[in-house]
Amino acid sequence: MRLFLLIFLTCLGLHATPARAEIRYATDFKALENEALKDIGSTIRQVAEVEIRKEQPVESLDLLRRRAEGDEDRIRDVLRAEGYYDPRVTLTVEPTEAPSEQNAIVTLALDPGPIYRLTRFTLVFKTQAQEQAAEGLTYEALGVKLGARARSEGIVTAERAVGRRLGWRGYPFARISERDVVVDHAERSVAVDLQVDAGPLTHFGQTRIDGLADVDASVVRRELHWKEGDLYDTRKIAEMRQALAGTDLFLSVAIAPKREEMAGDKVPMTITLAESKSRSVGGGVRYSTSQGAGVRAFWRHRNLFGYGEDFRLDGDVAEQLVGLKASLGRPAFLNPQQRLDFSLYAQQEDVDAYDATRVGGVTTLTRQLGGPYSGSIGVSLEQSRIKDATGTNSFTLIGLPTTLERNTTNDLLNPTKGGKLTLSATPYTGAIGSDSNFLILRLDDTMHLPFDAAGKYVLAGRIAIGAILGATRTDIPADKRFYAGGGDTVRGYAHQSVGPLDASNDPVGGSSLIAGSIEMRARVMEDIGVVAFLDGGNVFRSELPDFGKDPLFGAGLGLRYYTPIGPLRFDLAFPLDKRPSDDAFQIYISLGQAF
Repeated sequence: MRLFLLIFLTCLGLHATPARAEIRYATDFKALENEALKDIGSTIRQVAEVEIRKEQPVESLDLLRRRAEGDEDRIRDVLRAEGYYDPRVTLTVEPTEAPSEQNAIVTLALDPGPIYRLTRFTLVFKTQAQEQAAEGLTYEALGVKLGARARSEGIVTAERAVGRRLGWRGYPFARISERDVVVDHAERSVAVDLQVDAGPLTHFGQTRIDGLADVDASVVRRELHWKEGDLYDTRKIAEMRQALAGTDLFLSVAIAPKREEMAGDKVPMTITLAESKSRSVGGGVRYSTSQGAGVRAFWRHRNLFGYGEDFRLDGDVAEQLVGLKASLGRPAFLNPQQRLDFSLYAQQEDVDAYDATRVGGVTTLTRQLGGPYSGSIGVSLEQSRIKDATGTNSFTLIGLPTTLERNTTNDLLNPTKGGKLTLSATPYTGAIGSDSNFLILRLDDTMHLPFDAAGKYVLAGRIAIGAILGATRTDIPADKRFYAGGGDTVRGYAHQSVGPLDASNDPVGGSSLIAGSIEMRARVMEDIGVVAFLDGGNVFRSELPDFGKDPLFGAGLGLRYYTPIGPLRFDLAFPLDKRPSDDAFQIYISLGQAF
């Protein structure tokens, strides 16, 4: 009867099974507190399965021991990668006797052993012609230091450098055919010999362009950094890829040689493109305590006539400013490194210092000067009607704006490294009854110093120095004078309020300026960052900054919310040199870092 019942229950799937035992365990990795291991202890913890999965129970001690055995090999690999080629690694698994939540403990015993040094790094080429082409490609040129710790990362980096540098010299298909790494335990040394097959000496062949629909092929060809028959150089490909991406005309850019179609020493090139949408709209909002709220919107066509012309309409509506601007840019104007821009604008600006109505236009020619350097020269014409403390005056000004710039920043709205130095000079002369003649000089410099590779912690600074020469302050139109205070200079003070004030505590502007800021930025979460900042500066009536006059300082804290298009900025700032007319604090909200 019992046998029949057991068979019946088994058929129904209702027979009992023994419960699985669960082993919960703790880990003891105190061995990683060794001073010699402080730099790689976190890596070891990240590869050790017993450490990663210690919150998950295992079915048996045997399974836990097998897991620990696998970790011993992984930890040895980490140590060898750091130049420890004779380590002693043991993970022991012992059941616990004292009552606790854990049934076992896994203990790491580790002796990294001596550090092994790199004593040889040689390149052996397949042919004598390849060896001659690689003249000067020594271990020093590859960044290898003999006698240094034999880290695998340094060896792999040097191998990549071999291929990269040969690619600069006409050998794009170079590869490491064999790697011979000899470890001498007696001498505690490592020797590396690389067999290099550089492949054939190669020149650029014909270039084919795929993927174009609305963009004319001449837009791509004017960015070509090589001619047919030129010696192959991978740097030219990278430069062209960057140039095409910078046009904003393409979603993706792929440039590749077609080795299977190589004829003689020439390899055909294929540029495969995916066009982006030519039309776009966008905008942003901003707010500050002294200036109120503002909205900016734009409509843009990146390829107006099919040759990469950039047409844009910008509208700005705020409590103190209403404006409209139309601009048209032509890249590669007479030269691939030049850009010509036209713009027309109309504005009505009402601030404490003045009320201004202005219309005008600007034409600017910008040229890339190589690397991070660029320069521009232009001509402007502006008609304005300005009301300030001296009365209402009309001005017709012709300007020649000139700039020289060095830009090494890595991002427009959220730079985490590099800097931007801008020198500008704009002479103005009056026309049609205006007799104002003056020269505006200005230097702006920013720097960003990251404390980590990811750029989560950044020290940022900026400085601005300006001077207006050739006219007294009262002869300079009020909207062309220097002002400070607000979200773009000295935070904590009302817009334009740092500097000379009249009897009503309204700003009157000055002929010179000096201002600076320092910020400590920390990205504490994926989408959240915090900032502490100190700003200082002043505006002076004299043509040159008066360093004997004390600056005004403001300080505060900021919050950043990182969006796909850039960080949303919220700053709360306090005046440290509060005057009777100053508010207790100022608030600033906008898109992008302060600088």
